[in-house]
Amino acid sequence: MLVVLAAWCVGVASAAVPVQLSAEQHSWLVAHRDKTYTVGFDPHAGSDYFEFRGLRTGLLPELLKDIQSQLGLKVVPADIKGWDDAYTRFLRGDIDLLYGANPTPERERTMWFTRPLLKYPYTVFAGKDSPVQTLGDLDGRKVGFIRNDFVIQQLPKEFPNIHIETVEFDAQDAGLHALEMGQIDGFVTAGGGVEYEFLYTHPKLGLVAQLRAITSDMTMAVLKERQMLGSILDSYMAQRELEILALKDKAQSIYNRKILRLSEAELRWLEQKGTAVVGVAEDYLPFDHYSNGEYRGIAGEMLKRVGDTVGIRFKVVSGTFADIMDQARAGTVHVVDMAKTEDRLKDFIFPHAISTERDIIVGLKNSPPVQDVYDLDGQRVAVIDGFWHEEYLRKNLKNPQIVTTEDIMESLRLVRDGKVAYMIENPTVVEFYINGLGYSDVVKRGNTSKDSFVYFGVSRKQPELASIMDKVIPLIKFEEAKYAGIQSVPTLRNETNMQLLKLVGALGLALVAIVLVVIAVVRKLVAQKAATQFLTEREHLLYTDTLTGFYNRNYFSQKVDPQPLGVYPQAVVVADLNNLKHVNDVYGHAAGDTLLVRFADQVRAQWPQGACFRIGGDEFLIVLANSSEEQVLVDLEAFRLRCQGASYAAPDGNPIEPSAAMGYALRASADTSLDKCIAEADARMYQAKAQMKKRRAEDALRA
Repeated sequence: MLVVLAAWCVGVASAAVPVQLSAEQHSWLVAHRDKTYTVGFDPHAGSDYFEFRGLRTGLLPELLKDIQSQLGLKVVPADIKGWDDAYTRFLRGDIDLLYGANPTPERERTMWFTRPLLKYPYTVFAGKDSPVQTLGDLDGRKVGFIRNDFVIQQLPKEFPNIHIETVEFDAQDAGLHALEMGQIDGFVTAGGGVEYEFLYTHPKLGLVAQLRAITSDMTMAVLKERQMLGSILDSYMAQRELEILALKDKAQSIYNRKILRLSEAELRWLEQKGTAVVGVAEDYLPFDHYSNGEYRGIAGEMLKRVGDTVGIRFKVVSGTFADIMDQARAGTVHVVDMAKTEDRLKDFIFPHAISTERDIIVGLKNSPPVQDVYDLDGQRVAVIDGFWHEEYLRKNLKNPQIVTTEDIMESLRLVRDGKVAYMIENPTVVEFYINGLGYSDVVKRGNTSKDSFVYFGVSRKQPELASIMDKVIPLIKFEEAKYAGIQSVPTLRNETNMQLLKLVGALGLALVAIVLVVIAVVRKLVAQKAATQFLTEREHLLYTDTLTGFYNRNYFSQKVDPQPLGVYPQAVVVADLNNLKHVNDVYGHAAGDTLLVRFADQVRAQWPQGACFRIGGDEFLIVLANSSEEQVLVDLEAFRLRCQGASYAAPDGNPIEPSAAMGYALRASADTSLDKCIAEADARMYQAKAQMKKRRAEDALRA
């Protein structure tokens, strides 16, 4: 009732509050429901907080709205000048929360941190024309940072071989301007998307590195006296993770529209339409692959990333290339992966190329190398029907010898069979097929100078879509999209391996005769093995405790030689499991069996090389070879702590912890009787059990 009443007092209906809080947290919210809290932050932190079309928006404002909706807790952005201003005022107590501070030992003395919402890698900038091309090039140079940014201390820890001269600035713009003016050699600041805006606003600068080892953690920090406020926000973050990620993606999409400087016409298109139809023709692996309504492959992955960047939704249709092109010219299909040619420019707009690889000339290893297509004059060249290569060869060669094929597989086979001398294809496509099919005899023999880049053709009836894509594509890292796209397409069946399998099959048939001769001998061996296995299994059942897997008393009595047993010096540990009878009486023998198994698991984990025996119902014996008294004491303490961490819930929810009274004895050589050692360890075990009972009695009296 107290929890329900507290939730009602917060002012939010209980059905609308999925975030589960403790009674103490609810009570705190009740006591502070009328207070407004302020949060400090970096006002230049990219998609977290930015101005767009005259409004302040971003992940942080949307997050604060969600916090108020879910918790009834009102948190508003503080009016701050920069990170240093926010940090300083937070430490003075003028601001209640600090968003985006990394925990450090120094800060944790006065501050309490929630889990991070997100982690942004730090980025390193340098001048495009400067000698700084890698992080290591900053060694011995001046490097700029935001004042009070934790990366100033963290960078030397993560990269101890780089020694720099630190220069601090109050804001990113000041640091980036100093970098442009040559006053510093590099600038390090948190990323999270803002780095792309920096590149737009400072075209003379380049992104040198992303420091994935150093991240800007988007935590909510409070001063330690306000830890309850922090714990409530931490509970919120833990339970709203998916919703927060959705807010982050939405904020990033809007922020990308800002940094791409989209026009009002482009923004209206995104708001009023926002959906485009992409046509996928026959497979052109690894660029194009249609499967179950999804556009896969490199081009499909690139298009997905274009959509995710600014919030375009792509619907996928499939058909023959001719049918897709007819629909595209009619305007019902808006985007098609195609080569850029003069005749297509009448119907399509071509944004930036998604791949700037030029096509290569491919032949056999022993084929002569060629310089561009001009050396192909008079040579038989395979060209896929409908591709631009045929027109290109006819225009540039006096005596073109063109052999049209249905697909790249046919072209490759013609080259391998010697029916054509060469073929022309995209290098990524060729590499995919050569490696996948195992065609090690086919290699690159020359380059082409023609613009054979890979483009998305966009219908001229969708000019806004084309201009948006033209701005987005340069932001996408092609190599990352290429890798992901290749993983999404079917793998090819390696023909070289198939031939090898056929050869292996033939050899297998040749071995059949030998196998038939051996069968009689094998049958006899199998019968003998079965008999031996039966005896082994019988002996295992006779000498093994089926519940714990340890040796049983039968084994100890009949198989253990009391004199030489093991390597010396030797330790003998006797354990008496606690509370087995109580668990059996209260919860039943199935629960007691569980306790025995849990205890045995801890023994096995602590002493994997020990000889373990279950001597009785709750009595265990462990013999440890080559063990000193110091080691035994350390192991017993480690075992005690291990058992504390192995508790589990009983059927009624109460915790059960496997533990035991334990004693030990040492055996220097076989001259010492094993029975004597066991008796000595047993006595120490009973002493330990008595001390346990005494402590429990004293605890009960104090309670």
